This record gives sequence, structure tokens and C-alpha cells, in this order.
Amino acid sequence: MTADPRREPPSPSESRYVSVSRLRVPAERAPELLAAFARRARLVDGFDGFLGLEVWHSEREPGEILMVSRWRDRDAFTRYMRSDAHRRSHERIDPALQAVIKLERLEHLRGYDIVAR
Repeated sequence: MTADPRREPPSPSESRYVSVSRLRVPAERAPELLAAFARRARLVDGFDGFLGLEVWHSEREPGEILMVSRWRDRDAFTRYMRSDAHRRSHERIDPALQAVIKLERLEHLRGYDIVAR
């Protein structure tokens, strides 16, 4: 069985693109959003340039959730964000839940090299 090259860790000095979305929901709705992430459609998983996704839930701020996605480069991220797969994945979210999700901050990390693991 050969390893999926998209999932292999980058070699030292290899640059990547990372998108961090800081989401905020009422604390009582956080379990619902976390469950939605757990049953996500996984349409992004096979997208060219996608390297991985992690969803982090704050211990101190129950309504704060970070979605961290890693990409080969900015172009791959941009293509996905404009894709039908991205639109379809968001259509699956319950509209009542979607209405209370607030994107508090969106940060894109680029121009950094991975130099150690």
C-alpha cells in the first residue's frame, strides 16, 4: 500500500498555505456544530491541493471553534472556495444553525516555511 502523497508531511523548508476560521456560536449550539463537522460530506478530502482539516473546540470558550485547513498553495485553496464542492458542503448545514454561526476572524498563513516537526 503506497502512502497518499497529499497526506505525507512536507519536507523541511517546504511552504504551505493554512486557513484558520475562528467561528463563534452560542455555547449551547456548539455541540450541534461540532456534530455537523463530524458528519461533514468530505467533498474537500479529494480536492487537488488539500492536505488536511482539523476542527478545534475551545475549553475556555465553549462557543468558540477553530477550523484549520492546510493546502499545498493559495491557488488550490482559492479553487476549492469557488468550487461546486464547497457550495454543496455548505448547503448541508441546517439553516437555523448556519444563522447563528459567526465568522469572528479569518486568517490565512502564507509565506511561512515548515522547518521542524
